[in-house]
Amino acid sequence: MKTLLLIDANSFIHRAFHALPPLTSPKGKPTGALLGLTNTLLRLLDDKKPDYVAAAFDRPEPTFRKEKFKEYKAHRPKAPDELIDQIIESRKLFKMLNIPGFEVPKYEADDLIGTLVEKHKDTKDLKILILTGDLDTLQLIEKNVEVEIPGRGLSDLRIYDRKATENRFGVPPERLIDYKGLVGDTSDNIPGIPGVGPKTAETLLKEFNTVEELFKNITEDHKLAKKILPHKKTALLSKELATIQRDAPIKSALKDIEYKKPIKKNLLKYLQELGFQSIIKRLGGEVPKTREAPETKKAPKTREANNSIIIFQDTGLCKTHEKFLLGNKLKVAYDWKEILKEIGEIKIQPPLFDIKIAGWLLDPGKKDISIETLTKKFLKKEILSPTTATIGDIFIAEDKKIKEEKLEKLFEEIEMPLIPVLAQMELWGIRIDPEKLKKLLSQSKKELASLEKKIYKEAETEFNINSPKQLGEILFDKLKIQGSGKRTTTGQRSTREEVLLELKDTHPIIPFLLEYRETFKIQTTYLEPLLEIGKEGRVHTTYLQTGTATGRLSSEKPNLQNIPQGSKWAAPLRKAFEAEKGKTLVAFDYSQLELRILAHTTNDKELKKAFDQGKDIHALTASKIFKTPLEKVSKEERRIGKTMNFGIIYGMGPRALAQTGNISMQEAKEFIETYFASFPEIKNWQEDVIQKAHIEGFAENEHGRKRWFEYAGTTHPRFQAEIDRMAINMPIQSFGADIIKRAMIESMKILEKKNWKGEKAKLLLSIHDELLFEVNDNILKEFTHEIKESMENIYKLKVPLKVDMHEGKNWGDMG
Repeated sequence: MKTLLLIDANSFIHRAFHALPPLTSPKGKPTGALLGLTNTLLRLLDDKKPDYVAAAFDRPEPTFRKEKFKEYKAHRPKAPDELIDQIIESRKLFKMLNIPGFEVPKYEADDLIGTLVEKHKDTKDLKILILTGDLDTLQLIEKNVEVEIPGRGLSDLRIYDRKATENRFGVPPERLIDYKGLVGDTSDNIPGIPGVGPKTAETLLKEFNTVEELFKNITEDHKLAKKILPHKKTALLSKELATIQRDAPIKSALKDIEYKKPIKKNLLKYLQELGFQSIIKRLGGEVPKTREAPETKKAPKTREANNSIIIFQDTGLCKTHEKFLLGNKLKVAYDWKEILKEIGEIKIQPPLFDIKIAGWLLDPGKKDISIETLTKKFLKKEILSPTTATIGDIFIAEDKKIKEEKLEKLFEEIEMPLIPVLAQMELWGIRIDPEKLKKLLSQSKKELASLEKKIYKEAETEFNINSPKQLGEILFDKLKIQGSGKRTTTGQRSTREEVLLELKDTHPIIPFLLEYRETFKIQTTYLEPLLEIGKEGRVHTTYLQTGTATGRLSSEKPNLQNIPQGSKWAAPLRKAFEAEKGKTLVAFDYSQLELRILAHTTNDKELKKAFDQGKDIHALTASKIFKTPLEKVSKEERRIGKTMNFGIIYGMGPRALAQTGNISMQEAKEFIETYFASFPEIKNWQEDVIQKAHIEGFAENEHGRKRWFEYAGTTHPRFQAEIDRMAINMPIQSFGADIIKRAMIESMKILEKKNWKGEKAKLLLSIHDELLFEVNDNILKEFTHEIKESMENIYKLKVPLKVDMHEGKNWGDMG
């Protein structure tokens, strides 16, 4: 599918003007907004890779809306001359980037975008993406039309489709003009009906659908009649003012706005005139060897305390004030990882302070750590958009709290040094072979079609296999299979995997269903998304440093930590992830990391002794609970021993153990009792941890990493059990997180020290307790020795840390 990108030029220029300091070009012309706009446009063109692109501009003359309603936007202050100059100059910038621009007297940019959408929305296999800061454009959303609105600064973009619009406003896109007819719009000085707010408007539109229908059908005895009826004229005018015109007098065939890359020589020359040296460097151009930093009319938007702190509000400051990045001052920002990815080759010298990471470290259970949420929490106020002062005040509050909670060492030695490591890993990505994925996708489609036929044959009817409701009716009503009786939260009979596994031997249809689900998941979760995002031959995941309450890293877009291992699809899928020619993939995997941490933390003599002697821990546990000599432990007994070991770490009770280990409830209880009798210090440690969690409200690991529990002290049995489970798990899992993070940091230091980083060796992935590298074949032996030794000595535990190593030309052949 091809993409048409429509850009609201004025919207982005205004945002850049207010986000960046007032810079000037070598000739003294204002360029701050142009710098932000240039960075944004280059990033958008690179990220979106549009087939067609166009920009829309506002004109200075009064619009037809102003002629109709003199108060329209009347409250807005006159734009400063510096901004007007840059709006005019921006037309040349768009031209140099080969982005066609449109402007028509009396029409706003929204109307031109609406007209372009109307002209091209029915084009086959075309997706239209509108980039703007104006929520009015959400009314243009259709099946193939989406809107992206910038969030913090200029770098975050929030996607709005039909569902997102309804979630925000309570009405679908096509009803937004009616919504504004009732509520009005203070940003444009559209009046609406006095006293009608969002909830009232939502209720009225659900009842009457449109403003016209409302006034046509509302009766005088309606509870809102007195509030609504006197304002018919105002409501209809407000709706008209809010309606984007889709018939502006512009001509634009798709061929006229087809995107062609700019002529590099001309673009670089223009950027040189503006003084954008850092952008020229990123684009591969030459910068004069003797040059001065761009002049600024006043000090950049930084906050300094005792000359030791610099605060960055946006990526643009990093790009225009590189000298600040190289000093020893503490550099404060929100989300340094994204900033580092954007500034690319520009070097930055520690120390750093990230208010996003600090906010998470102080409350790791909270999912929302946006700058708005941090402002509410630490400053007790709300903001429309973050400022340098806001970031500075949050920093002061967080810094104080981190010291109070004794988290400085963890923050400064692990979390902050990890940020540039993750940024670099995300930029590197991992090579993938699209042709292998295409073959697997074709194979999966054939298998799904075959399984579908087998399932329909057993069911003696066709139905939607992916519908839990329809599947439940087939299994339990039509085929009369006697299930466990488990139901979902909505009351439907459960057909989840664990239920189907219990029924595996009851009917021939069940194995087909399990295989169908596995194949369908592989196709939709991995093959199709990886083909889409990896079509350029490289996949770039995003690591979430703040994604878990225990400090473990998680991964998304795509989740490369969850590539399957146990299914028949695992090896073929992993084979699609390859090393570059002349290089090898090398994996370093901590062996039984969390069990070793358990032995270290609890100081249990039996467990420590077993690790010191290199015994099979799972077989040892099995020999204890089954009272069998170690050498006579069977595979099945070892499997249950393994389940016990990991179950204990995760606070597993008898019921969960019975289900996971496929044993009776009585056996599970007896095994747990025997386990704790065999490893008594583990039980003592667990009781201490649980008691502390309920009394003090948190659990912590050896390094001071904490997890707070909202319902600590509760007498509710369910909440008590949940806190017990999390409290037992947290010190062990978070310790593992600290070890793997330290290993990543130290590994990157080795790459830099040995001059291997980048061309000779790359750290590609972190998968739970494993690190995956891509290494030049000619340094392989030295490299593996250095990394293995570093990882095994990263922490001095009471038991040895052991690292297993595997290598191969692709991820699937790593023996």
